[in-house]
Amino acid sequence: FFLNVTQSKSVLKMVTAGYFLFFCIVRILSARSSAFVVPHNRQHIKSTAVLSGQNIESPADELTIAFTREKGKNYKIHDAVAANPILSMLDAKVNLVDLPCIRHAEGDDHENLLRYASKSNIEEFDYVIITSPEAAKVFGEAFRGDFYTSETKIAAVGKATKKALAEFDLEVDFVPSKATGETLAAELPALPDARVCNVLYPASAKAPDTIRDGLQAREAANFEMTRLNVYDTVPATFTDEQMNLFDDIDVACFGSPSAVKAWLQNVDVFLGTEGLSEEERRVVGNNGGVMAACIGTTTARECLESGRWEPNHIYYPKNNPGVDSWAASTAQALGDAHERKFWGGGW
Repeated sequence: FFLNVTQSKSVLKMVTAGYFLFFCIVRILSARSSAFVVPHNRQHIKSTAVLSGQNIESPADELTIAFTREKGKNYKIHDAVAANPILSMLDAKVNLVDLPCIRHAEGDDHENLLRYASKSNIEEFDYVIITSPEAAKVFGEAFRGDFYTSETKIAAVGKATKKALAEFDLEVDFVPSKATGETLAAELPALPDARVCNVLYPASAKAPDTIRDGLQAREAANFEMTRLNVYDTVPATFTDEQMNLFDDIDVACFGSPSAVKAWLQNVDVFLGTEGLSEEERRVVGNNGGVMAACIGTTTARECLESGRWEPNHIYYPKNNPGVDSWAASTAQALGDAHERKFWGGGW
């Protein structure tokens, strides 16, 4: 069976159109859960893992995702990305690497939290506000069962934090309609008759004052907050072996603004630019050459405000932030990275 010249051109056009349609479908499917607006098997990642791939013939057929949460906490996003159907549609080998950018340390107020760790002391507060799984862990370990009969209510910022509290058998009384500090502060139920509502807020030392500012802005309510910086996030320094991975990574998954900052600090060391001023380092593309897949708006904003990414190279869930939607954003970023490699240029 032979094709004449005219038929061959037609077939080539059909193949090209089919390939273009494939990437359109990939981007449309992933865009349902991801957009840039401004945009039981627990396997810890110990080394590079190959997910899929056939007929690997060039670097364009190999992609690498870096997960940057602290050691031992990347397995959830790893598994969610691995299960995303978009990855099976890519004719490429996908490498998953663990590059923890932060580690947690005790905060200056950790001892003060322990002072409240009894029923009589915690009942000074009407609410305890928990805004991260790590804060949930620190709080749960401090109380060790002393909270269960308390009248104090717990407010969690989202499903992941609620789940982290449940691991300590701590029941959550309030979760906002959207998993952000702004929404929690706007929706937290106030006490009737404008009575003072006392709030305990055990948080990261690096957490912004979003909760405090939001509660104080509510004119019809009366909130008094006690903030305790119970833990801190410390940047991790990459080894030479980890630094050498920068040239291969296409997408970096960031779970917090602290991870973004730590990533960029390591990039500066890799590039030899750590001695330059912040303004001199504020160059688009000076980020390790990666697309950013962020867990939510706050982390995406950190990437944008760093001045090191093009806006269309930052991906995050527009709605319902969480591990699954974060994985969808990562898959979209990976599909776009593969498309960029295929066409051989930046965009």
